[in-house]
This record gives sequence, structure tokens and C-alpha cells, in this order.
Amino acid sequence: MIAKAKAIAHGSRAIEYAMRESKKGDLIASNLIQDETPDKIYQEFVEAQKYNSRCKNKFIRIEIGIAPQDEAKLTDKELSKICWEFSRKFGFGNHQWIACTHRDTDNLHLHMIVNRMSIDNKVYQTDFISKRAGKIAEEISRQMGLTIANEVQRKEKYRPDVMFFERMMARTRMEQAAIAVLKTRPKSLKDFTNGMQKRGVTVTEAKNKKGNTYGLRFSGDDQTFKASQIGKEFGYRTLLNTFSENRREEYQAMHQENNQSVDLGAAIAGGVLAGIGSIGSMLPLDCANPDDYNPSLSEEEKRKRKLKKKRRYGRQF
Repeated sequence: MIAKAKAIAHGSRAIEYAMRESKKGDLIASNLIQDETPDKIYQEFVEAQKYNSRCKNKFIRIEIGIAPQDEAKLTDKELSKICWEFSRKFGFGNHQWIACTHRDTDNLHLHMIVNRMSIDNKVYQTDFISKRAGKIAEEISRQMGLTIANEVQRKEKYRPDVMFFERMMARTRMEQAAIAVLKTRPKSLKDFTNGMQKRGVTVTEAKNKKGNTYGLRFSGDDQTFKASQIGKEFGYRTLLNTFSENRREEYQAMHQENNQSVDLGAAIAGGVLAGIGSIGSMLPLDCANPDDYNPSLSEEEKRKRKLKKKRRYGRQF
């Protein structure tokens, strides 16, 4: 709960505003007031003020904010109790005042309009009244077990440091996960995304109005980062180049393996041919020398050979 207070001169408008039906509120408490309509309540205030013409700001407006987490557990009776506690701690026992709820905004809040002039013609001192209102709100919050605004503010003061630490821890975990996935040599963005998902990090594509992907976002531990914030090597374009290199290296490895198979086959075939050559060297001389029958020889050479044989045979006879 939080509260602020101020001395004001426009009491008629303040009372009308506090009791306005459009604010979806109710008059939940009042002190030394007989009527229930804004104009008549204002006349009652004026009646008590007529003996003091020198005071300009003759009304006090107090606004009391209820924490959202406390709204559900506070009934109108308990809200009325809060207003009476403010009156008691401020010392408004001899002062006219009304208190209304306002429910037209996201958060429930209360309005108290107090006559600064008491029924015994004394003027209420308003020095540092807003600071006193805040202190009283803290005291009542402790008494009723409600949320204390000052403690929330103190926590929020150190929250940025906590958020920074949590964000840095989340970034480190995402970086470690991304490095581990890259070591598995993914060949596509889908492989990379699945690998990150297994490690608790969601990878989403950032797209422009035309539906074209221009970047990646990593989400996890209630934190979201651009991929480039995790590391330059995890940027969208860089990752695409990495995937292409992985596929190229895989293709080269497969091609090299196929070449090795071909070389092995050629070596085997060469061994077989060499074996056949050695077998040929073991054949008889006549079979090994095919000059007696060579289709490539010309007819003239064949004729000369036959002539030589005839001459040789003729000399023998």
C-alpha cells in the first residue's frame, strides 16, 4: 500500500470527483457527516469553515493505492478499516471526512477528502503531510499484512543488478550449448536448431515484412538474445557458411574414399596383368616368339622368307 496527501482549495470538485459514479466506487466511510450527496456534504464542510476566512487551502486530499496482489483479499469492510486507521493516525477525530473507493483503473485505490477545519475551529497543520501519509501507509500495511511499498521499491532498486547477473549467466549457458552443437558438425539450420533444443535453448528465425530471414534469436532461462550477442560465429550468415563447409568437407571425404576404392581396384587389376605376363614368360620359345605368324607382316616379307627357305633347302640337296 502507498499513500500521498496534499492540502487543496477546490473542495467541491474534490468531493464530486471522489463520489463520481463513473469511478465505479462506493462511499465506504465518513466522519461527522450526515448527508450522502456531494453538494450537501460540501455544504457541511463549508459550515464548519465559516469561522476561519484566512486559510486558503481548506481541504486535504489523501490518495491511498492498494497493491494488485492485495486487492483480492480486501473487502469493503477492510478498506473502510484502512481509512479509519488513517484518520486515527493523522488525528482527524474532530475533522469531517469522507472515503470512497475507485475501481475504474487497473489498480484499486481510495480517496479521502478531509475538512482541514475541525469542529472546534482549529486548522490542521499540513507540513510534510505527504511524507506522513507514506509513513502511515507503511505502518498500516505491517499491521494488516499487506504489501509494503517502500520494501518493494528497495527490492526494485537492486533488481537491475540481479537481472544483469541472471542475463549474463543465461548468455553463458547458451554460448556453451551453441559451441557443443557446432562440434557435432551440423549440416543444416534444422540440425543446429534440434541440437540447441535438446540443450534447453530455443532458436527462432527473425523475419522481415517480406518473410525473409535476416537473423536468429536464442531463448532460454526467461532470457532472449540475438544470435550475434551470443557470439559472432553464431550469426545467421556465419552459420549458413559453416553448414556449407560441413557439407563440402563431407562430400570431399566421400569422394576421397571412392578414389581410394578405385585405386585399390586398379592395383588388383595390375597385379593380375603382371601375373599373366609372368605366365607368358614361362611358355616354350616357339610359343613365346610369334614371328612365324604375324598378320602385320607384308606379303613381300612373307615371300622373301619362303624364298630363303627354298635356297637353304636347295643347297642341302
